[in-house]
Amino acid sequence: MELITGAPVYGGYCLYREDGVILIKGAVPGERVFIEIREKKRDYAIADVIDVTEPSEDRVEPRCEVYGRCGGCHYQHISYERQLTVKQEIVGDCMERIGKTEIPITETIFGNEWRYKHKAQFKVSDTGRIGFFKEGSRELVSFKQCHIIDKEINLLLKKIRPKDLSGGVRELHIIKGENTLAFIKGKELNDSLLDCLIGYDFHGVVYEDGRIRGNNYSYHRLNDFVYTVSPQGFFQTNWRLNTDLIRQLPQWIGNIEGKSVLDIYGGAGNFSLSFSKTAKEVIVIEENKFSVEDGRRNSDMNEIRNVRFISKKFEKAKIDRHIDLAFINPPRMGLTNEAFAKLLSISPDRIAYLSCNPATFARDSGKLSDTYTISSLRLIDMFPHTYHCEVLGIFDKK
Repeated sequence: MELITGAPVYGGYCLYREDGVILIKGAVPGERVFIEIREKKRDYAIADVIDVTEPSEDRVEPRCEVYGRCGGCHYQHISYERQLTVKQEIVGDCMERIGKTEIPITETIFGNEWRYKHKAQFKVSDTGRIGFFKEGSRELVSFKQCHIIDKEINLLLKKIRPKDLSGGVRELHIIKGENTLAFIKGKELNDSLLDCLIGYDFHGVVYEDGRIRGNNYSYHRLNDFVYTVSPQGFFQTNWRLNTDLIRQLPQWIGNIEGKSVLDIYGGAGNFSLSFSKTAKEVIVIEENKFSVEDGRRNSDMNEIRNVRFISKKFEKAKIDRHIDLAFINPPRMGLTNEAFAKLLSISPDRIAYLSCNPATFARDSGKLSDTYTISSLRLIDMFPHTYHCEVLGIFDKK
């Protein structure tokens, strides 16, 4: 079928509606393409571009040799300037269609286009080959280098031989900070691999069963703070943009001097360390035990005394005081009904909601609209060349 593609939609697709709903992967909005239906659903079909007859002026040559086969990137065929406007359009559509709210994006925050990921999770085959799974499958796609991953991680990968990982290794995670950590998932792992990777300039190697060589957490500079994170905890992979975001947060969330801040899904204190500079107290809610351990270590290392960690699900945490600002950074699914009810019962004066999914953010924004007014909305492009993006909304109680 030949057609002209329509508006971008979340998930890396372009929309086509004239002959039923078709979601098209590999296109740029507004160009003429030939497509092939890959999958039929009840209400729509998914298609791939097999030829471009009238390319968009925004179409570019992908940098990666396995782009389209590896499931990591979705937008390398689109110029980076157009990627940003695509994401702006998607966020605006989600807010209008799902959140029933029309609000302009205040600004778009972005950083490096390439080499921005300081953490990568690789799959490993039975023969020790390293790669990523092809989207929607368990087919391993190998590569010479990944252009969105930090240069030093790519160099480390070249040192590892397939025979080093053959056997029980299923996943290799690498975190790059001021030191470099490897985290290994698998079964019947031999201790010799621990020593082998240490020999390849890793500062620490951690098995998922708890065995360790060297450091068991990585070190990072988080603006004015020392920050550590274990491989089982949450880590913001675009570290440079993360530090820029934290520097700018105070001007967006307003004055919190002498106030109480609740950091929900707070991880290891990525945001709370900064809040602690001026807030009276910061309460962090986090259910991942590794992140809580990291967060308490970070508070001690930076001699912070006004941050307290509660190791529970947010839905079960007891908050018995007035909260001036609630900072929320939930998983991709957004707030559960129970979490939403909990938030309303706490009734903070202001909410700063950072989301990695514009669809669930729009849904939750709509639910907040009876009690809160959204005053600003920012797009943060943490993941260039993918359809993923973050949005930050500031909500004030009516």
